[in-house]
Amino acid sequence: MKPNISTLFLFLLLSLFGFSQEASQYQNLSLDKSDYDFHSIADLGVGIGLNYGGFMGAQIQYVPLNHLAIFGSAGFYLVGFGWQIGAIGYLMPKVPSKKFRVYGTAMYGTNVAIAVSNADEYNKIYLGPTIGAGLEMRFGKSKRNGINIDLFYPIRSDEYEQDWTKIKNDPLMTDYTEPLPITISVGYHYEIR
Repeated sequence: MKPNISTLFLFLLLSLFGFSQEASQYQNLSLDKSDYDFHSIADLGVGIGLNYGGFMGAQIQYVPLNHLAIFGSAGFYLVGFGWQIGAIGYLMPKVPSKKFRVYGTAMYGTNVAIAVSNADEYNKIYLGPTIGAGLEMRFGKSKRNGINIDLFYPIRSDEYEQDWTKIKNDPLMTDYTEPLPITISVGYHYEIR
């Protein structure tokens, strides 16, 4: 049985805002209080995976709060253009004192594609919500550069499920690969302060 998509998406969005905590809780971890000042206003990334718009693409984040980022991304699948918009809630604040930051993500956009060689009528990109979690790893003195690794659960549309069933039932389609229920993405990011 498939979960109610809107309920699941709403639950994740509420969970993201629940990550918000006061920076004062972290001030006992460093003697330099400037380590907890909010510096990042944007984050630019390039990578592979759903939150980069498809197979490969770019992402820009706007960071209004230490624990929240709003993002958009654009990229490419094998069969066309992909995109995502979403929100990221940080468990640890997005401040220079944190080398590792755990976060949750809720987004909407292109989250699966069908690509069939020599059967273009099946090639299509599908929209849907996606939820996930990830880890930022920042390095260097300023902690502006780093790698993001994410694990996502795409909630695939009924239209996709119907089209995928057609492909599996087509006697001419003998060699196909079932998509995994989860996906991984990796990207390089640079924070603008």
